[in-house]
Amino acid sequence: MKKLILASIFCLFAVASFAQKNALGLRAGAGTELQYERFLNSGNVLKVNAGMFDFDGSFFGTVVHNWEVLNWGGSDNWFLQLGVGGSVGLYNNGETGDINVGVSGNAAVGYRFAGAPISLAVDYRPTVLFLHDAWGKGFGNWGLSCVFHF
Repeated sequence: MKKLILASIFCLFAVASFAQKNALGLRAGAGTELQYERFLNSGNVLKVNAGMFDFDGSFFGTVVHNWEVLNWGGSDNWFLQLGVGGSVGLYNNGETGDINVGVSGNAAVGYRFAGAPISLAVDYRPTVLFLHDAWGKGFGNWGLSCVFHF
């Protein structure tokens, strides 16, 4: 059993080192979200997030197209991404749930580890909601994400 687990981990890292167009991880901040990233071409990343918002029973899905606008530190490890996208979800106002849609921006600063297929990022994702509570909780959306590239 130990050999099978070790072989599986080895294969996972081997695959991750050759094809890193996708990433999967978690984002924690104004809620907890599952985050999927798809690298489209040099500097373009599509981020899809789904999860709880504000820990009150609200569920949101967000799709943001990011442009990698800056790499620094002498390598491609440090990055700055800026993007725009949209959000949709069920917002819980304490008494009833409402469907809501909005426009989201994104600014992320992160680090890709050179020897491992992992990256960490701190981001700010303000969201303007159109249907209910249009200027409410969407502007306090800071987050920390950790993703595994494969």
